[in-house]
Amino acid sequence: MKKLLLAISLLGFAHMAFSAESEAVLSFRKIFWGSQKDSVYRDGKKLEFVKDRTSLIKNAYSLTGDDMTIGAVKLDKILYIFNDENRFYRVFLQGSVDQVEEMKFILTYKYGDYRNESFVDDSHIMQWLVKDVTFTLKEISKSRFELTIESNWQASSDYKKNTSVEDF
Repeated sequence: MKKLLLAISLLGFAHMAFSAESEAVLSFRKIFWGSQKDSVYRDGKKLEFVKDRTSLIKNAYSLTGDDMTIGAVKLDKILYIFNDENRFYRVFLQGSVDQVEEMKFILTYKYGDYRNESFVDDSHIMQWLVKDVTFTLKEISKSRFELTIESNWQASSDYKKNTSVEDF
């Protein structure tokens, strides 16, 4: 009886560990990756994206009245980035340097230690890889941080299509 209970317990723990490790990031603030810009709804309301004319990022939009916090981290900017087909695939967040450790804590708590680290010029760059989503946290010259969350949803979608071909 003890062996059966032990086996069931070990199986349960293994399942929980596997589930946590394989959890995908499907959206940002209930906006699913690959969503069409003109047809995004959240809590029953259509979202109106406003073109950010000051950004150097192509197809960058903001949301009027957007919550400018992630946990306890106060942000200066949140931009929603769309590809040339107006599909949502990236988020750009910016905040002051005094918030970078808090943001790093959030990412480490949710996804574990970062996978890649580099130092380029005056920037410290850390990356977390979660399925087909990459989180890149960049601390820039002790003045600000930038977090880019980018989904490779198109490659995942293409892979699913290509592995289920029934034409031949």
